[in-house]
Amino acid sequence: MTLADRVEDLLGPAGPFARRWPHFEARPGQLALARDVALAMERGGVLLAEAPTGVGKSLAYLLPAVLLAAGEERRVGLATCTRSLQDQLFERDLPAVLDALGLAVSCARLKGKQNYVCPRALDLAEPEAAAERAEVGRLRAWAAADEEGDLDRFPAADAEAFRRLRPRVAADPHACTAATCRRGRECPWARARRAAAQARVVVVNHALLAIAGEAEGLLPEFDVLVVDEAHRLEGVLLAQLERAVSRHRFEETLRLLGTGRRGGQGLLARARAGGLPLLADPAARAAREGLIEDLATRVGMARGRVEALFARLEPAETPRGPYGERTRYRRAEDLLGRDLAPVEAVLEDCAALQRDLLRLADALAAAGEEGAPLAAEAEQVAGQVATLRADLDRVTSTVEEGWVHWRSAGGRGLELHAAPITVGAHARRLVLGRARAAVLTSATLAAGDDFGFVAERLGLGERFGLPFEAGRYPSPFDLARQVAVFTLDSGADEAAAVAEAVAALAGATRRNLLALFTAHERLRRARELLRGRLPHGVPLLAQEWDGPAGILAERFRLERGAVLLGVQSLWEGVDFPGESLEILVVAKLPFAVPDDPIVEARGERLREQGLDPFRHDAVPEAVLRFRQGVGRLIRRATDRGVLVVCDPRLERARYRRPFLEALPAPPRRVPGPAALAEEAARFLGAAAAVEEET
Repeated sequence: MTLADRVEDLLGPAGPFARRWPHFEARPGQLALARDVALAMERGGVLLAEAPTGVGKSLAYLLPAVLLAAGEERRVGLATCTRSLQDQLFERDLPAVLDALGLAVSCARLKGKQNYVCPRALDLAEPEAAAERAEVGRLRAWAAADEEGDLDRFPAADAEAFRRLRPRVAADPHACTAATCRRGRECPWARARRAAAQARVVVVNHALLAIAGEAEGLLPEFDVLVVDEAHRLEGVLLAQLERAVSRHRFEETLRLLGTGRRGGQGLLARARAGGLPLLADPAARAAREGLIEDLATRVGMARGRVEALFARLEPAETPRGPYGERTRYRRAEDLLGRDLAPVEAVLEDCAALQRDLLRLADALAAAGEEGAPLAAEAEQVAGQVATLRADLDRVTSTVEEGWVHWRSAGGRGLELHAAPITVGAHARRLVLGRARAAVLTSATLAAGDDFGFVAERLGLGERFGLPFEAGRYPSPFDLARQVAVFTLDSGADEAAAVAEAVAALAGATRRNLLALFTAHERLRRARELLRGRLPHGVPLLAQEWDGPAGILAERFRLERGAVLLGVQSLWEGVDFPGESLEILVVAKLPFAVPDDPIVEARGERLREQGLDPFRHDAVPEAVLRFRQGVGRLIRRATDRGVLVVCDPRLERARYRRPFLEALPAPPRRVPGPAALAEEAARFLGAAAAVEEET
């Protein structure tokens, strides 16, 4: 019996899930998806699987994955974008599937190093604030009892105090000396890596997957890889590959040698203060002390040259808005004119620092076990300096084909950036080309009926040497009945029109409402207008002004009749089932900013190929993002909701068709906010009456 046949039997009416899960019901989309996943795992290759909310994606890929891992002893990797879904798979979904099947398969979860508590940092933590001191005490008790040491699972008594404390007690990817740390045997990160190396099913996240492609041994090799939330993989890869250099980053790195991170003394300060093992040989001792003094001199010189470089790069008139700015540059001369000596000087200083730090590490290691911790730390800092040097070289070297460069000015001053124009080649090398079979699944992988856009972005297809199969699976929801869709012309003043519509809807319905914007400035203005227009007692939450997206999402779920204004991260990856979201307002179709450096560079490349950038890049990307935003509204079969789109382009633009096809129901145009509020109240009231009757 093939794996696909076994999956079909197990998901059938006589299978273990129907017998053991009280609310299990056969879903045609889930069964079709599970069969296709099983076939892909058996045959090899790449499957793109678009399955909307409600299909049951997790069971559809977990079932063939654990059967494969148990029967053929294959290692399966499961990768999510968000840590919340990663935790859900590992803590809830995987155990439930294994229990229903009566199987025992070794499973492990691995996150990035900074998600684990560092025993050494926890020992050294002595915060001044009373609330943080109390959290340290609780953390120490918890860490002693919790083998995993995953900070996401720490039950903080004071969430705000823990948020401030967390970076100081977490394992530091840059300064960790795990190989020689005296607390290494107790290190949760090291334990998690050992568990992952031995497990048959390993649950990771996209960021770790991207890093592992360039860090040998970080993750075990996978026979099969399943990537959930796959629509976000490109963005994660781009963030991982992007290089950025700033004055602040240089200061942080040099501080490791001076005052150090976490408020303690840096490497050289501790060495001078007697932190080094004694040497019997006076000549060796003098040589080591001379090396330390040379390093201290070199640090001072480097700090001065970094200041000189950024003084040249940051003229007094550089504009700095609250969200920064992006300006593309095509040559290093565009930054510094013909005189590139300041860059060359800093590159030379970095090379000298790296060389001297490695010499110091050798001298410390020669002193035996007592010098090993500082030797490892010197090697770590040398590695950071080398990375910083390589990044500075990358952002100021503009000759390599396929990269785009820009400068940004924000709260921490000027930053120089470089990123690949596309990540397809990197996706094949780092992720998709490493496993015999790969399954990429998400609720949104197709723009219209076409998977070509996402496939191209991820380097998939015959012309890239990595062919793929694709499938779309039907939603079990009756969306035409569950959703009422309205269009409202925002006119010339988008923020004012959206604010007026939101105020009318909030007053007439007193239901939770999420308004999605495409720009911070429009959100800010809508917030200002709403503060004077919302009915008394209606909570108003605005992303960034009232807190970060994650915290506001939690508050919003607990409220009733609240208004949440969101941008960027709230378009996707947040779940508001039932009464936690009943009205969704989309202020504008989510097109990327056309003068964004990466967007601009992609457009130039498409024009060179004789293609229209708007049609082949801007529209499909906006359609995918629009589908993600619209998908926030209905999360369960019992949900009801109102969707309002305020962009007139939805009805008039020549490219409107794929956006209209992305709507859950046919749209109805309303003449103004009052009529909109009346229609919304009628629909939601009727839906509530039906629910009461049933």
